[in-house]
Amino acid sequence: MSAFEEAVIQRIKQLEREVERLQKWEQPVGNWQAYTVSWTATTTNPSIGNGTLVGRYTQIGKTIMGNILLICGSTTTFGSGNWRFSLPKISASSNMPFMGHFAILDSGTCFYVGTILIDNGCAYFEKVRRDGDGYGAFSSTLPHVWAVNDELQIAFTYETARK
Repeated sequence: MSAFEEAVIQRIKQLEREVERLQKWEQPVGNWQAYTVSWTATTTNPSIGNGTLVGRYTQIGKTIMGNILLICGSTTTFGSGNWRFSLPKISASSNMPFMGHFAILDSGTCFYVGTILIDNGCAYFEKVRRDGDGYGAFSSTLPHVWAVNDELQIAFTYETARK
């Protein structure tokens, strides 16, 4: 084998090692993944029963974008106190709060929309604002008395503390 051929083979091996090294650090950008949403309350926790509670998110750098869907079933219980929904990752500490939005279907009655507020350094959110009211929280009776087939859809974007 000639010196030139040896040099080419060595260079190919070097490039293969470099590709392997880079693949270890490569993160897929924009791939959505499911996460388990924890739904709690400040006094007594709700229970999803035969309803649906799902969450998913994607991360690009330190930016998290995600969705939560809650559909109340006939055996869903709503607990007492302010509701909290977990985030996929802890929010960063920042000089500005992070926000998202929600839409609620009060089955057969009406439709609500509003804003959620994600506090700095939190693993969950509970603050919401609807129709120009001040900030409050969802509960078993706010913004309405929840019942079977009611839906809560949440979308959020925030900066996480870590990549």
